[in-house]
Amino acid sequence: MNKQQTAKVSMGKIVLWAMAILFIWAGSAVAQQSFRDLAKEYEADWLAGRWAATTDDGTEIQLVYRWELEGHLLSVELKMGEYVSRGMIFFVPDEEKVIQVGVDNRGGRSKGTWEEQDGKLVSKSERIDAEGNVQKSAAVFSKVDAKTIKIALYGVDQYDELSFEPWGTMDFKQQVRKTTKKTDK
Repeated sequence: MNKQQTAKVSMGKIVLWAMAILFIWAGSAVAQQSFRDLAKEYEADWLAGRWAATTDDGTEIQLVYRWELEGHLLSVELKMGEYVSRGMIFFVPDEEKVIQVGVDNRGGRSKGTWEEQDGKLVSKSERIDAEGNVQKSAAVFSKVDAKTIKIALYGVDQYDELSFEPWGTMDFKQQVRKTTKKTDK
């Protein structure tokens, strides 16, 4: 192939890529209500923030829910002792579902759904550990006050129903992010 043909092929590819990018941008330019907007509409936006609790044996648990991507994604990070997991929570409009996916520092992965029930947020998930073992569970989040949330953990049966009694409950307190003040020299 001579240089002129190569230049035409390369220029053609560039034009195709540019058209594809413009098409994608034009398609996404149609304003879709963000997940954050939906959370506000359902009065469920109180979950975003930094939360902490301590277990009976003194283990500190930290949860951070942070809005990202212009409110279309709620990222989550859980730290409990040496265990760390990170995930993404997002709304899938064509399925009308809130989905969560995550991974942890022990080779595990999880997937699940979120829904609002009677003013509480219910997260049902399935975790698969590094060896392939599956565990289903649910977490029910309730707002106690402006600075406290209660999380109750439940088992989930083969019909996707929560167990009658929670495995345990714990109150989490909102943590204020520490800021450092810059001083003039």
